[in-house]
Amino acid sequence: MRTIYRNNREGMALAMSIFAIVVIGALIAGAFFASNQDFKIGRNSLVAQRAFTAAEYGLNKTMGGWDQKLNLAISVGKDTTFAYSTGDGATSSVRVTRLNDYSYWFVSEGVAGANTTVETSRRTSAVMRLAYPAVKVGGALTLAGGGYVKGSAVVSGQNVDPAGWDCASYPGRDTTAVSYAPGTTVTVQKTQNVIGNPATYADSNAGSSGTYVKYGDETWTSLVNNADITINGDLDPLPQGTATTCNIASPYNLTNWGEPLHDGTGVAGCQTYFPIIHVTTDFHVNNGRGQGILLIDGSLQVNGNFQFNGLIIIRDKIMRGNGNPMISGAVMAANAAINETNADGSAILGNADFQYSKCALETALRGSARLVPAKKRAWAEMW
Repeated sequence: MRTIYRNNREGMALAMSIFAIVVIGALIAGAFFASNQDFKIGRNSLVAQRAFTAAEYGLNKTMGGWDQKLNLAISVGKDTTFAYSTGDGATSSVRVTRLNDYSYWFVSEGVAGANTTVETSRRTSAVMRLAYPAVKVGGALTLAGGGYVKGSAVVSGQNVDPAGWDCASYPGRDTTAVSYAPGTTVTVQKTQNVIGNPATYADSNAGSSGTYVKYGDETWTSLVNNADITINGDLDPLPQGTATTCNIASPYNLTNWGEPLHDGTGVAGCQTYFPIIHVTTDFHVNNGRGQGILLIDGSLQVNGNFQFNGLIIIRDKIMRGNGNPMISGAVMAANAAINETNADGSAILGNADFQYSKCALETALRGSARLVPAKKRAWAEMW
């Protein structure tokens, strides 16, 4: 009798099925885990990018919307902050610290996904500087040509602070009344017409054409391109505003040149407004007042009781004027033929008063300066 042995193993299919299910489940779990991790990484990366974008937005927004009043309001070592929000719900906080007279450090922190499990912050920083015109003034008047001062006119190189101005940061010193190009002549009718140490001085800088168009990193063109006011005719400027605001919107956008009276008698809201004014023609002014930087493509004639504090740069010359104009700061004329015997110009006469003031000059230059990134390594990501 032959014995037959069977190779069938009862229950093997079930075991293999269970094993396959376990393997497939593990694969599915692994794929789910990997996809979930990818999702979290992508989500977190997106939130991090939103935070970074918010930080960059804060830097650019602060620079683009920089209020030039802050050029004078923030002391060295002090800071101020700005807060912004973006359309996707992110926020940006920017701290601005003044490093020295001409530079600032901007630190912007962007936050996205606030008050959620994916809240992320990123910080960027940038070093900014004031585009400050380094003007080489030789005295109260800097002239590329000679001239004539007569009558009761006074040109003084004595450093005098305008009444009521905060001049603690600009001590200054006395200087020349009239500096002029070598080879030309300044004729003074009476000793009291010019006051300075020395009263007049032949200065090579006054004879250089670059003095009148190149100011350190800035130029005549860059100042003109950034002018706050551009006019092509005559007018008498007058500040318009209240104790806290300065109205520079139309119809006062051309005639409001800030308020040089800081002694309680002027429009207080316009005392921190130092515009760059560009006149594209000859300019005749009779009355009114203003402050800042005045750029004139042609010649200047001042009459009446016109008052201006700051810097005046004239491409041509100073023409005959009368009345009681008062200029505090410095005046430069690239071709100043202020000689009454010269057919192209006339003398400074009447009761005109040209008074050198380091405070008026520096305040106007800094108060009107725009903000730009530093040239090298201005930007950095902090985290």
